[in-house]
Amino acid sequence: MDDLVALLAVFCIFGLPVFGWIAVRTLQHRERMEMIRHGVVPPAGNWKDWKGGAGIAPQAVPPRLNVPDDEAQRTLKKGIVVTFIGLALTFGLACIGFLIDPPHFVLGPWLLGGLIPLFVGLAQVVTALLFGATFPGVTSSARYSLGPQQQAPSSAPPPTFEGAYTYRPDPNTQELGRSAPPDRR
Repeated sequence: MDDLVALLAVFCIFGLPVFGWIAVRTLQHRERMEMIRHGVVPPAGNWKDWKGGAGIAPQAVPPRLNVPDDEAQRTLKKGIVVTFIGLALTFGLACIGFLIDPPHFVLGPWLLGGLIPLFVGLAQVVTALLFGATFPGVTSSARYSLGPQQQAPSSAPPPTFEGAYTYRPDPNTQELGRSAPPDRR
């Protein structure tokens, strides 16, 4: 009987996650084949970046660019979540070390279960902030002043651009004119 319990425990711990992963991949494959059969072009690459749905024609989705700010914001979000999970685990596991008979607090190795995710989350937050992430709703109070020779014109309207990756020439430079065609004699 003990062998049966051990075998069931090993199957549940290792077999069920593998079985679940295989089932999810199989369903994703079937969904993709059904989309192709119904004339919907599935996206190439990562399914997480696709904005369409099952049975709905995909919308015009621009290719995903690796924008560092976007990655930094995601790292910041993950770091905050992991930090608070670690903090909650640390507080929960700290209750184990409180002894009532002699009223004192004992630190033990069980606190590592909360301290490790706490500091991993803090490391993610610091990394995200170093790579340019900002907290939502917080504006920068840093003001940079231009030197006297570099004063910006105050009456000029701010420039407008079509997109983040639009070519923006320097307004102070003159464009080169067309050169004369080569002499072909």
